[in-house]
Amino acid sequence: MQNWLKIVIVFWLCAPLFGVADHSKYVEHVERGFVFTFQGDNQDAISEFEAALAIEPEHAEILHYLGMAYAQEEFWNKATESYERSLVLMPDNIEALYSLGVVYFRLDRWAEAVARLRRVVELAPQHARGYEVLGKSLVKLRQYAEAVPVLKQALILKPQAAGTYHELGTSYLNLKEYPKAIESFKQAVAFGPAHYADPHHGLGTAYLRMGDREKSRAEMQIFQQYQKEYAEYERLTRLTRNEPNNLEAWTGLATLLMTQKNYARAVQVFQKCIELDPNSANLYHGLSRAFMNLNYPKPAAEAARKAVMLKPNEAILYNTLGSIYAMQGDRQKAIAAFQKAVELDSEQPYYHLNLSRLYQSLGNQRLAQEHHRIYEYLLSKQK
Repeated sequence: MQNWLKIVIVFWLCAPLFGVADHSKYVEHVERGFVFTFQGDNQDAISEFEAALAIEPEHAEILHYLGMAYAQEEFWNKATESYERSLVLMPDNIEALYSLGVVYFRLDRWAEAVARLRRVVELAPQHARGYEVLGKSLVKLRQYAEAVPVLKQALILKPQAAGTYHELGTSYLNLKEYPKAIESFKQAVAFGPAHYADPHHGLGTAYLRMGDREKSRAEMQIFQQYQKEYAEYERLTRLTRNEPNNLEAWTGLATLLMTQKNYARAVQVFQKCIELDPNSANLYHGLSRAFMNLNYPKPAAEAARKAVMLKPNEAILYNTLGSIYAMQGDRQKAIAAFQKAVELDSEQPYYHLNLSRLYQSLGNQRLAQEHHRIYEYLLSKQK
């Protein structure tokens, strides 16, 4: 009996220490979870947050972060469960409510999304993202009249959101307010990324319903072209992901990105192409053009000079190099490069035009006029 009493007393005295030890482990898991989160390693972050919550389950913020990690991995149902548990502990946590609304939207549970997001904007009237997703959810539910003021409020808070303009255009279209729909779709095109397809479909539909078939056809053609480009982008992106050494796929992707004027991404893709084929003048030339369009003349010149070194008898490379020198204000080097381009291909009118403009800027009217006459003559021969 005495021994049992001693054991009970020792356990009772040590219980706080056991609790401290458990809490210490909880903190270690949480800290590692945050490190993995910031590194973008969601799988390990999930493991650490789950381990922490197994020790101390009643932590609203950690449940929210666990839900975010699940959402990043598109484990939508698990994310929902974590957010709901977090909100039981902290019902008015605005970001948890918003996160749960987004997950319900992704799960096509739009009515449930609306309920959470209405609470978000009630608690935080300046929450632009809350209004955005709330408006999109109302559009999905075909509650267009209700969606319009919500989307307009989202645009007051975030006035250049192309996607929100598109949703507003869709609402007006379904409310048969076609002029307002057209204006909204035009704003979506203006603020959206290059080759943003969806608003053109909306414009085509609105014009058709107003009886303007010509404008409708033009917009639908743009939509179809952009859709094809998007499908090709998806195909090439998937191919490069599955076959990382497929040079043809990388080159096709770089060419498409240049067409779409996505020059920052094109730079990265051209650099990958050059890793795979470091002796291609064409790839360095593409890289130089991408840098030029980003207004980075120094790396553009480096890439162009490398292209010239690899292929010293290619006229277009000297023309590009001349354009870069002109960007940098080095007109003498620019003239020398354009002259070399003309020497290699005297039948290309635009090489003469570049020389004409450059001589004009230097005040050399005679040479400027001479090259401009050649430019006009060569251009007339191409017609």
